[in-house]
Amino acid sequence: MSVKKFFKVLSEWRNKILGYSVISIVGVMVITVLWQVFTRLVLRSPAVWTEETSTYMLMWCGVVGAAYAYGQKAHIGMEYFAYKLNDRHRRMLEIVIAFLVGFFAFRVMLVGGMNFVRNAFVNHQTSPTMGIPTGYLYLCLPISAFFIITYAIEFISKDIAFLARKGEK
Repeated sequence: MSVKKFFKVLSEWRNKILGYSVISIVGVMVITVLWQVFTRLVLRSPAVWTEETSTYMLMWCGVVGAAYAYGQKAHIGMEYFAYKLNDRHRRMLEIVIAFLVGFFAFRVMLVGGMNFVRNAFVNHQTSPTMGIPTGYLYLCLPISAFFIITYAIEFISKDIAFLARKGEK
């Protein structure tokens, strides 16, 4: 298997993992909220765990969804100015942007997220209603950072390869 084909297969698996993860998280969140509404309105005895669970699912959905959106290039960008540039300059700008995104994901989300996770577990922080360790809540940061960094590396390598091919002509 060639290196190019290997990275293509790896990229497809990464996209599937993130896509299905977001779908699953949203599904759990919908079921939790529906159960909350049912227990509150029909049974007249609301399930107390549902609000906290749906809040945690929303956080996981947002952060994991952001990683997926970045990988699909569906994130917010200032493309108006980028498309005013020629191909070479636009690719150079995209390299800088991908580097900055990757650096942010590494420094803030991965390193900072791991610190959050470690501190939560070391200090035995638990959620108020369910009593589960909050370190599990914070795990979405380093997990998403890993995927964002891999996307940034992929984007940078593709843009560098494009610029190298253009330079050969």
